[in-house]
Amino acid sequence: MLCLELLQRIQKHRGLGGQSGAPARQQCQALAAEIDALWRDAPAEPALDGLRRHWLPLRQQADDFDGHCQLIEQLLEHIQLLELQLVGLHAEPTGIARDCRELEELARLRGLAVRGAGAARCPLPLQVQLRYLSLRLQPRAARQSSLARALDSLQRQLIDPPRVLIAPAECFSLLTPLIDEQLGQLRQRLN
Repeated sequence: MLCLELLQRIQKHRGLGGQSGAPARQQCQALAAEIDALWRDAPAEPALDGLRRHWLPLRQQADDFDGHCQLIEQLLEHIQLLELQLVGLHAEPTGIARDCRELEELARLRGLAVRGAGAARCPLPLQVQLRYLSLRLQPRAARQSSLARALDSLQRQLIDPPRVLIAPAECFSLLTPLIDEQLGQLRQRLN
Protein backbone atom coordinates (compact mmCIF):
# COMPACT_ATOMS: atom_id res chain seq x y z
CA MET A 1 0.00 0.00 0.00
CA LEU A 2 1.53 3.26 -1.20
CA CYS A 3 0.17 5.31 1.70
CA LEU A 4 1.76 3.02 4.27
CA GLU A 5 5.13 3.21 2.49
CA LEU A 6 4.89 7.00 2.39
CA LEU A 7 3.85 7.15 6.04
CA GLN A 8 6.81 5.05 7.14
CA ARG A 9 9.36 7.05 5.21
CA ILE A 10 7.99 10.50 6.06
CA GLN A 11 7.90 9.57 9.76
CA LYS A 12 11.48 8.33 9.55
CA HIS A 13 12.55 11.49 7.67
CA ARG A 14 11.02 13.56 10.48
CA GLY A 15 12.83 11.49 13.13
CA LEU A 16 16.19 11.79 11.40
CA GLY A 17 15.63 15.52 10.89
CA GLY A 18 16.14 16.08 14.61
CA GLN A 19 19.71 14.80 14.43
CA SER A 20 22.66 16.91 13.34
CA GLY A 21 25.26 14.28 12.44
CA ALA A 22 26.44 13.45 8.93
CA PRO A 23 25.06 9.87 9.00
CA ALA A 24 21.56 11.17 9.83
CA ARG A 25 21.78 13.78 7.06
CA GLN A 26 22.83 11.10 4.57
CA GLN A 27 19.96 8.86 5.66
CA CYS A 28 17.58 11.82 5.27
CA GLN A 29 18.79 12.40 1.73
CA ALA A 30 18.40 8.72 0.87
CA LEU A 31 14.89 8.67 2.36
CA ALA A 32 13.98 11.83 0.45
CA ALA A 33 15.00 10.09 -2.78
CA GLU A 34 12.88 7.04 -1.84
CA ILE A 35 9.90 9.27 -1.08
CA ASP A 36 10.36 11.10 -4.39
CA ALA A 37 10.36 7.75 -6.21
CA LEU A 38 7.15 6.71 -4.43
CA TRP A 39 5.50 9.97 -5.49
CA ARG A 40 6.67 9.49 -9.09
CA ASP A 41 5.14 6.01 -9.18
CA ALA A 42 1.91 7.09 -7.46
CA PRO A 43 -1.31 7.09 -9.48
CA ALA A 44 -2.50 10.48 -10.72
CA GLU A 45 -4.98 11.45 -8.04
CA PRO A 46 -5.78 15.00 -6.85
CA ALA A 47 -5.50 14.11 -3.15
CA LEU A 48 -2.09 12.53 -3.62
CA ASP A 49 -0.94 15.47 -5.76
CA GLY A 50 -1.77 17.82 -2.88
CA LEU A 51 0.20 15.68 -0.46
CA ARG A 52 3.13 15.57 -2.85
CA ARG A 53 3.18 19.37 -3.12
CA HIS A 54 3.24 19.57 0.69
CA TRP A 55 6.23 17.18 0.71
CA LEU A 56 8.43 19.18 -1.68
CA PRO A 57 9.53 21.92 0.77
CA LEU A 58 9.96 19.35 3.56
CA ARG A 59 12.38 17.41 1.38
CA GLN A 60 15.02 20.07 2.06
CA GLN A 61 13.82 20.89 5.59
CA ALA A 62 14.11 17.62 7.48
CA ASP A 63 14.23 19.57 10.74
CA ASP A 64 10.70 21.00 10.20
CA PHE A 65 8.92 18.85 12.76
CA ASP A 66 5.58 20.66 12.54
CA GLY A 67 5.56 20.59 8.74
CA HIS A 68 6.15 16.85 8.77
CA CYS A 69 3.36 16.42 11.35
CA GLN A 70 0.94 18.37 9.15
CA LEU A 71 1.80 16.26 6.11
CA ILE A 72 1.46 13.05 8.12
CA GLU A 73 -1.93 14.18 9.43
CA GLN A 74 -3.10 14.81 5.85
CA LEU A 75 -1.81 11.37 4.84
CA LEU A 76 -3.64 9.76 7.79
CA GLU A 77 -6.84 11.53 6.73
CA HIS A 78 -6.35 10.15 3.20
CA ILE A 79 -5.91 6.63 4.61
CA GLN A 80 -9.11 7.10 6.64
CA LEU A 81 -11.00 8.16 3.51
CA LEU A 82 -9.70 5.14 1.59
CA GLU A 83 -10.86 2.85 4.38
CA LEU A 84 -14.30 4.51 4.45
CA GLN A 85 -14.59 4.03 0.69
CA LEU A 86 -13.86 0.32 1.13
CA VAL A 87 -16.53 0.08 3.82
CA GLY A 88 -18.91 1.81 1.40
CA LEU A 89 -18.25 -1.03 -1.04
CA HIS A 90 -19.52 -3.47 1.61
CA ALA A 91 -16.09 -4.47 2.82
CA GLU A 92 -15.53 -4.96 6.52
CA PRO A 93 -13.69 -2.14 8.30
CA THR A 94 -10.05 -3.14 8.55
CA GLY A 95 -8.95 -0.80 11.34
CA ILE A 96 -5.92 0.16 9.26
CA ALA A 97 -6.54 3.90 9.68
CA ARG A 98 -6.79 3.48 13.47
CA ASP A 99 -3.61 1.39 13.51
CA CYS A 100 -1.81 4.00 11.39
CA ARG A 101 -2.78 6.67 13.92
CA GLU A 102 -1.42 4.50 16.74
CA LEU A 103 1.76 4.07 14.74
CA GLU A 104 1.98 7.85 14.38
CA GLU A 105 1.90 8.26 18.17
CA LEU A 106 4.98 6.08 18.46
CA ALA A 107 6.71 7.77 15.51
CA ARG A 108 5.90 11.22 16.90
CA LEU A 109 7.38 10.14 20.24
CA ARG A 110 10.55 9.16 18.36
CA GLY A 111 10.75 12.53 16.60
CA LEU A 112 10.21 14.49 19.81
CA ALA A 113 12.65 12.33 21.78
CA VAL A 114 15.36 12.85 19.17
CA ARG A 115 14.87 16.60 19.38
CA GLY A 116 14.76 16.63 23.18
CA ALA A 117 17.95 14.57 23.38
CA GLY A 118 19.74 17.18 21.29
CA ALA A 119 19.60 19.66 24.18
CA ALA A 120 21.54 19.63 27.45
CA ARG A 121 18.20 19.45 29.26
CA CYS A 122 15.02 18.36 27.52
CA PRO A 123 13.04 21.59 26.96
CA LEU A 124 9.86 21.85 29.01
CA PRO A 125 7.48 21.99 26.00
CA LEU A 126 9.02 18.76 24.71
CA GLN A 127 8.83 17.20 28.18
CA VAL A 128 5.10 17.92 28.26
CA GLN A 129 4.54 16.36 24.83
CA LEU A 130 6.74 13.36 25.64
CA ARG A 131 4.87 12.75 28.91
CA TYR A 132 1.53 13.00 27.12
CA LEU A 133 2.51 10.53 24.41
CA SER A 134 4.05 8.20 26.98
CA LEU A 135 0.75 8.18 28.88
CA ARG A 136 -1.18 7.51 25.68
CA LEU A 137 1.12 4.58 24.92
CA GLN A 138 0.84 3.02 28.40
CA PRO A 139 -2.05 0.65 27.54
CA ARG A 140 0.03 -0.80 24.70
CA ALA A 141 3.13 -0.88 26.90
CA ALA A 142 1.22 -3.05 29.38
CA ARG A 143 0.91 -5.66 26.60
CA GLN A 144 4.32 -5.12 25.00
CA SER A 145 7.35 -5.33 27.29
CA SER A 146 9.76 -3.86 24.72
CA LEU A 147 7.63 -0.71 24.50
CA ALA A 148 7.41 -0.54 28.31
CA ARG A 149 11.21 -0.72 28.54
CA ALA A 150 11.64 1.99 25.88
CA LEU A 151 9.20 4.33 27.63
CA ASP A 152 10.95 3.72 30.96
CA SER A 153 14.31 4.45 29.36
CA LEU A 154 13.04 7.73 27.90
CA GLN A 155 11.58 8.68 31.27
CA ARG A 156 14.84 8.00 33.12
CA GLN A 157 17.31 9.31 30.54
CA LEU A 158 15.45 12.13 28.80
CA ILE A 159 12.29 13.41 30.45
CA ASP A 160 13.05 13.35 34.19
CA PRO A 161 16.78 14.04 34.66
CA PRO A 162 18.21 17.55 35.00
CA ARG A 163 20.66 16.68 32.20
CA VAL A 164 19.89 14.54 29.16
CA LEU A 165 21.58 11.14 29.47
CA ILE A 166 20.78 9.77 26.00
CA ALA A 167 21.96 10.85 22.55
CA PRO A 168 19.54 11.68 19.71
CA ALA A 169 20.75 8.70 17.67
CA GLU A 170 20.14 6.43 20.68
CA CYS A 171 16.55 7.68 20.94
CA PHE A 172 16.08 7.00 17.26
CA SER A 173 17.54 3.49 17.60
CA LEU A 174 15.51 2.78 20.74
CA LEU A 175 12.13 3.41 19.10
CA THR A 176 12.70 2.49 15.44
CA PRO A 177 12.56 -1.31 15.95
CA LEU A 178 9.21 -0.92 17.74
CA ILE A 179 7.86 1.17 14.87
CA ASP A 180 9.20 -1.29 12.29
CA GLU A 181 7.58 -4.19 14.16
CA GLN A 182 4.21 -2.43 14.17
CA LEU A 183 4.60 -1.60 10.46
CA GLY A 184 5.37 -5.23 9.73
CA GLN A 185 2.16 -6.29 11.47
CA LEU A 186 0.19 -3.74 9.43
CA ARG A 187 1.72 -4.99 6.18
CA GLN A 188 0.83 -8.59 7.06
CA ARG A 189 -2.78 -7.59 7.65
CA LEU A 190 -2.91 -5.86 4.28
CA ASN A 191 -1.55 -8.86 2.38
